[in-house]
This record gives sequence, structure tokens and C-alpha cells, in this order.
Amino acid sequence: MSLFIALSGFLLVGLVVFDAVQTTLTGSKSGPITRLLCQLAWYPALRLHRRYRLHGLLASMGPWSTVALITVWLGLVWLGWWLVFNSQPQAVFHPDSGTFANPTERLYFIGYTITTLGYGDFVPGGAKWQVFAVMAAASGFFLLTLAVTYFLSIVSAVVQKRQLAISVHALGDTPEAIVRHLGEEEDFAELASQVDDLKSTIIRLGQQHLAYPVLHYYHEVRPDRALPVALCKLYQALTIVLHASPSLAPSVRFKLTTTLSALESFLAVLDRNFVSRSDQLPMIEPAWLPRHPTFSRNPTEIRRYLEGLDSQRVWHAYIEKDGWRWETVWQGSSDQAER
Repeated sequence: MSLFIALSGFLLVGLVVFDAVQTTLTGSKSGPITRLLCQLAWYPALRLHRRYRLHGLLASMGPWSTVALITVWLGLVWLGWWLVFNSQPQAVFHPDSGTFANPTERLYFIGYTITTLGYGDFVPGGAKWQVFAVMAAASGFFLLTLAVTYFLSIVSAVVQKRQLAISVHALGDTPEAIVRHLGEEEDFAELASQVDDLKSTIIRLGQQHLAYPVLHYYHEVRPDRALPVALCKLYQALTIVLHASPSLAPSVRFKLTTTLSALESFLAVLDRNFVSRSDQLPMIEPAWLPRHPTFSRNPTEIRRYLEGLDSQRVWHAYIEKDGWRWETVWQGSSDQAER
């Protein structure tokens, strides 16, 4: 029985370390504990939000999920080492009284060991347990360092998400507004210039979503600061211009195409890791679509082309999973779009 308890503790510590390394250092996907915890927090809140429109509730999920994740890591490591040191009576010794520690005192001993406080009123009960105590301290220090670094990186990425969303919103509140405001010269050179400056930020944020999976659960309460809404409407605007304006200058077409490729790269990260493609084909109303003198296609043809793109299902799922509605992309940040 003592061997089983010790092995259970070691397995629990190993699982937590694996999850922390997978989540923070691989830069590709989250570990099993992180993924389960985020989903357990996010999806019930999302269901409540869809019923009562509680953007504030969703906005709290990201920070509190991060805090809960760090707490769970440390708590499980604490529990794991407690099981190890509970497997034998002589594992923890009280030098002043000459007695072995009870389970509660062992819990206290593990707590100050993994947090590297080192009070010293309890000590390991032999050479083997001294080695295990060093391993416990090392695992605690390792997790605390990872947690602090990870949290700071997430805060920085959240700020960049908000900055990019605001930058896109400044171009126009809807795809139609983006085309109308930046297509006044009829060659879309200004649109190409503006979006070309956003390309590197879009690529970087895509990789940050891959490196910091918890970032996906940080929600903004206003649509003009919500990255899913911003990137989706930018994607729609660029796709419309490239499809409906065959006479674009090569330099303009190149800038628009490369920015669209950056958006598709971001979308590929979501499609592989965070969202399941929507079963519902998102519908686009002709009234939402822009008109422009250089367009060689009418709104019906543009709508048919947009609705035929497989990527629209991913955008629709991304918008819905972040707590927004498809209409918000096309109708802007008015109250009507959110009702």
C-alpha cells in the first residue's frame, strides 16, 4: 500500500510538470489539465452569456482561469508530494520533540518545501527523504517561475490583442465601412497601405494564440475591442475587394493578398486548435455588402462567393465561441447588432 501511495504521488507530480511544460514551453498547444480547466470554466459561462448576454461574465473567465490554473498546478504538486511523504511513517521528523510528523504536519512540511520557504521545524527523516525534499523544492520553484513568466506573457498578449482590434476598428465599423472609407481613390491604395501595416501583428498574434492557449479565453466586453470581430470584418472586406475588383494595381493586390494570407494563417491556428467548424452555413445579407465603382460583380454574386468559402464556417465558429454574433461583424457595434 505504501508503494502504491508513493507511486500515485509521483505520477500526480509528473502529470502537473508535463502539463506546465506542454502549456508554457512547447509553444504549440496546452496540456490536458489546462485544456480541461479552461473548457470547464468557459463553456458554462458561454451558455449563460448566450441566454442573458453577460459580456462581463465572459470577460472575467480569462484572468480567473489563469489564476485557477496556477493554483491547480501548485495544489496538485502539493498533494502529490504529500502522498509521497505520507507513504512511510518515518518520512518527516520533528527534531525538537523526536517524533514523526502526522499527516497534517506533513502537509505543512510539503507546503513550505515547495514554496522554498524553508522554516526548518520539520525535516526529512533520512537520506532518501532528503533527496525527495530537494526534488519537491525544485518542482515548486520550477512551477512558480513558469507561472509568473506565463502570466506576464499573457497580459502582454492581451494588450496586443486589444490594440490590433482597435486599429482595425479605426478603419471602419463594418466591412462595408472599411471599403467605403478606404476606397475613395478607387484604386484602394490607401486600404492596401493601412492593412499592410497590420500584417506582422496579425501573424504574431496567431503564434501567440498557439503559444498561450489560455489567451483564447480572454474576452472583451465591447465589439470595437474584440479581436474576433475585428479580424473577421477585415477578412470580409479584403476578400470582397480582391474578388470584385479585377483591375487592381499589382502593388495594391500584392499588399491586400499578403494581409489576407496573414488572416488565413491566423484562422488556420484556430481551426486546428481552438474552434470546431460551424455546422451552420453563415448567411450574408446583400444589404450588408459594399458597393463601389470599380466592382465588376453585383452584391448577389459577391454574397454567393463569400458564402461558398469554407473559411466562413471557421470565422462563424470563432465569432460564436467568443460570445459574439455573426451580425455584429456586418452591422457594427450598435445595440441592434447585439440583440
